Amino acid sequence: MKQLLHVIADYAPMSQEFGEILQRVWTQNWDLDLAVLPTSVPSMDTVGTGYLAYQLALGPNPPGTVFYINTAPRKERREAMTNNAGEKLVWARVDVPGGNPVELVAVNSGYTLSLLRDHITGFRRLEVPHEGSQFRSRDFFPGVVADVLHGRHDRRLREELDVTEIPPFPESVVMWIDGFGNVKTSVRRSASRARFEEGRKVHVKIGGRRATALVTGGVFSVDEGELALSVGSSGHDDPFMEVFLRGGRAADLFDDPRPGATVEITE
Repeated sequence: MKQLLHVIADYAPMSQEFGEILQRVWTQNWDLDLAVLPTSVPSMDTVGTGYLAYQLALGPNPPGTVFYINTAPRKERREAMTNNAGEKLVWARVDVPGGNPVELVAVNSGYTLSLLRDHITGFRRLEVPHEGSQFRSRDFFPGVVADVLHGRHDRRLREELDVTEIPPFPESVVMWIDGFGNVKTSVRRSASRARFEEGRKVHVKIGGRRATALVTGGVFSVDEGELALSVGSSGHDDPFMEVFLRGGRAADLFDDPRPGATVEITE
């Protein structure tokens, strides 16, 4: 049976780091009929990682899909990390409404699992060295991923973890800047409708920049050159709102903000 492995990591596309990780993954799973989908996020960005993990994990995935998620800022302690120690590796089962469940092998860091918290039905620590290598995601973690893909991960599973220890995802922040420069926010359509009527103008402030946007139900419901606060293409049953500039890059108006930047919307 063909299997799908999503790899979400904070390494640049086509970089040495991504190349070495994928090399280990392929080598340790050469006996499988495996399709690997790599997705890059900005360095140490657990907000963007959490957004992509949510969007992709709850999307249509074939049976047996596994996610390998590695964004590890190593910020769980401010003091020096002994022997390159870092955040713990965890396993999670995610139930997908109307779809196939997926399994995650993820570094439990920051907001990586926050948007998936309510969909996690199994959550365990994985037995793997957490220190002794600067490049744990190459040297240690692919072996765990291989065990999960082969269905022999029971030997790696350790104590159950409490999903309530996963921090809630931040409200009203930038989650992602897509390839068209649209600014995807963590504001849900349901929350926006309760506050702002479609067709009204609002003020959007991100960082130190402010602009006026038209509240719309779709990104192309504005004239060329007009800024919109619109229902976006992400978020599944309750889409996220995004800031969209028809014919341009909305991100440029706000100095290309990083995920996690606060979004203020006022009338």
